[in-house]
Amino acid sequence: MSKTSHLRSALAAGASAAALAAFAGPALAQTEIEELVVTAEKREQSLQDVPVAVTAFTSERRDVLGVNTVEDLARITPSLSYTNNDRLSIRGFGRLTNAIGTDPSVALYSDGIFSNSMADASTPPLFIERTEILRGPQGTLYGRNSIGGAMNVISKRPTEDFNAEVRAQVGNYDYYRIDGLIRGPIAPNLRFLLGGSVEKRGEGFINNIGPARDTAEVDRWMVEFQVEADLGENTTARLRYSKFDWDDSYGVGNTLNNNISPYDTTSFTGAGTSALYYNTALGYTGTNPAVSDPYTINTNWDAYGSLDNHHRLHFDLTHDFGWGTLKYLAGYQQYDYNTSSDSDGTPRVGPQNINLPDLDGPGPLTAFTATNVATDARTFYEERQSWFSNEINLSSSGEGPFNWIVGAFQYYQEYDQPQGIRVVGDPGMFAPVSLSGAAVPANPRGAFLYVDGHLETKSYAAFGQIDWEFAPTLTLTAGLRYTKDQKDGYDIARYVARVPSAALLQGLRAAGVPLAVAQGLSLDLSTFQVCGGFTIAACAANPLTADLVPNPTGGLRRNLSGDWDALTGTLGVQWEPDADTNLYARYSRGYKSGGWLGSNGLTPSPYADPEYVDSYEIGAKKNVGGSLQVNTAAFYSDYQGFQTPLTVALGNITGSRFLNLEAEVYGAELEALWSPIDNLQLMLNYAYLHAEVTEGCCFVDTPDPRAQQPGARPFGPALPNGSQPQTLVGNRLPLTPEHKVTLGATYTWEFGAGRLTASGTYTWTDDQQSTIFANPGYTSPAFELADFRLLWRDADDRYTVIGYVKNAFDEVGYQNSTLGSPTAVGPRRTVILNFPRTYGLELQYRF
Repeated sequence: MSKTSHLRSALAAGASAAALAAFAGPALAQTEIEELVVTAEKREQSLQDVPVAVTAFTSERRDVLGVNTVEDLARITPSLSYTNNDRLSIRGFGRLTNAIGTDPSVALYSDGIFSNSMADASTPPLFIERTEILRGPQGTLYGRNSIGGAMNVISKRPTEDFNAEVRAQVGNYDYYRIDGLIRGPIAPNLRFLLGGSVEKRGEGFINNIGPARDTAEVDRWMVEFQVEADLGENTTARLRYSKFDWDDSYGVGNTLNNNISPYDTTSFTGAGTSALYYNTALGYTGTNPAVSDPYTINTNWDAYGSLDNHHRLHFDLTHDFGWGTLKYLAGYQQYDYNTSSDSDGTPRVGPQNINLPDLDGPGPLTAFTATNVATDARTFYEERQSWFSNEINLSSSGEGPFNWIVGAFQYYQEYDQPQGIRVVGDPGMFAPVSLSGAAVPANPRGAFLYVDGHLETKSYAAFGQIDWEFAPTLTLTAGLRYTKDQKDGYDIARYVARVPSAALLQGLRAAGVPLAVAQGLSLDLSTFQVCGGFTIAACAANPLTADLVPNPTGGLRRNLSGDWDALTGTLGVQWEPDADTNLYARYSRGYKSGGWLGSNGLTPSPYADPEYVDSYEIGAKKNVGGSLQVNTAAFYSDYQGFQTPLTVALGNITGSRFLNLEAEVYGAELEALWSPIDNLQLMLNYAYLHAEVTEGCCFVDTPDPRAQQPGARPFGPALPNGSQPQTLVGNRLPLTPEHKVTLGATYTWEFGAGRLTASGTYTWTDDQQSTIFANPGYTSPAFELADFRLLWRDADDRYTVIGYVKNAFDEVGYQNSTLGSPTAVGPRRTVILNFPRTYGLELQYRF
């Protein structure tokens, strides 16, 4: 079925459901839709009363729909997109790089405490009370990095009555999972929660026909402990500790190098401006198995991702004054994350040549070639991160015409991000010398490309919001937040090459380097690679590199710092003519801190200015007879300063820069629930999204430097090196499918011994770009996913048995698609695949 046919059938089904719902009288419906209480505006409200576009899932709802992961949340939530490299996007507001010095555009809060990683959203469902997704800028109450929206994860808390739950799940690909949770009283006014989870997938669904193991195996565990105490009649304090440990080969942050273009018989990783590459004249010329089957690879090195040394500590204290509530929220979190993969994506292990990247245009600098030196090469990427925050807020009790909240927020972060490509089987790479013959620091990783960045962030904010019911059915909302951000850090890069070619030897000899030094040794070529000369003087002579200094542990270093501040806020009006109708109009101003492109090979002029957005939204939330719930929103956003890394002209050459673009975003969203008869519930979620660049020129698409691919927008004359700049005006923002629709249905049969519920969901997601260029290689084609579940609950609600199948029709879909640097046969394409068909059985027992 074609893309148009899929969309037409999905919209026809949705339109039919909506039409029936519109004409259905209350007499048809005898099953009421349950009211859902959320804390989207930092106080408890019915979802239908909140004048913000919010999608929320309780733990029970997630069970029925099979929403177990962040990918599941993104699939059925309007205007929400996610890829498993820790990038979340709402309404087109996301991020194009995880480079240190940059920030996400969607804020994640766990129990009201800011988290710098989406890993918190992967907490097992047993431990989650509710998940809320707020769409649109949340610059008043949430502030930091909420320019696109916010995700609130609300955990289960200790209880005054003893209760416990155990869950066990088995599935295909040798999968199992065991979760357990127990909570109850310790003593009067003192309660606890203790839980743990173990998850394992022993068989990867990415089949490796080479020497390495299959990919997409999972080995995870977590523990959590909470203690909650009543400190007097009106004060409650809670301490929460969690620890995660992951060992995944397809986990959060780990991009699998599953390449679906033919193997390049000239170079493995391409001739780009930021990475060394291999010439395969001596090596592998086989066929890429992923061309015919994207779930098959052929490598000699395992892909993996591990999360270690993770600790999450939360503390909250609440005091009720009667007229208002005081809350104090404090959190600390740290983790070490590591990934590694086969650098060339093939089973090759034999000798190979290493060339320096071309500094003056496409193609290798053939005069600078290290020959027959490395037996293997592997990428590595690490994140070592810790942060803590404090917030105190005071809010009114909710009585009377005024409701208000005021507060202050503080945040501190430390972050290191070493990464690169290391050589295996070449001991000479560990002890390089300088081009002048002088000794240089050792190269302990054996890396021919090594970059690192260090970041310290301090952020402070003060905020306030007031809701004034100035008439019986009308409420005015006004809010303001002041934010101050400061970042300090440094950036490091080092380039090392083994045994120069004859041509390079001649050049070194001409520069006065002794032959005995140059011949047969590894050389630290950092100043040549970055500054275009053999000594540090070359860096000082170039204005783009004059701020670089020798790094004590090798290579070059640049110190970085910046500070920014902003006023953000909201202004809105809400009309509730009756208890079942909520109409609102809202303006929101969002802000994301400026930053820099770190761990990127000492990019010239790495700074980017802050992002801002002015967003206008109108919405309607309507209940009809307790059986139909329809929530709609339409929005327009003026997006100023979208931060993105781009390749630009630097004189006669090209290089990467961190720049700001302008864009416009508008769209519409619909969420509908309908219970036309007893025990039947129908769901329709739909989003239309238009998000495109309005100002942005002129840049080079590195995989298509001559702008020859379909979708290219050449602009202006070509550069002396042959590269052709493009304008980006009219291109779509990343992760913005124009249409996304989800249809769902659940039906429950009642029996004396219990009840049986059948549910199914179908999602169709339009094609989307993974980056800012319209190159087809960056396009993830439209895809569809269907899930089905059967749930049996006994009459006492102690047992639940769930049978499920996800991606029931085994459809192939990509979350993301990227391209490498150009090669003799074109750039290599790397995709992040959706999971294939999975199925299994889950047993839940409560006591």
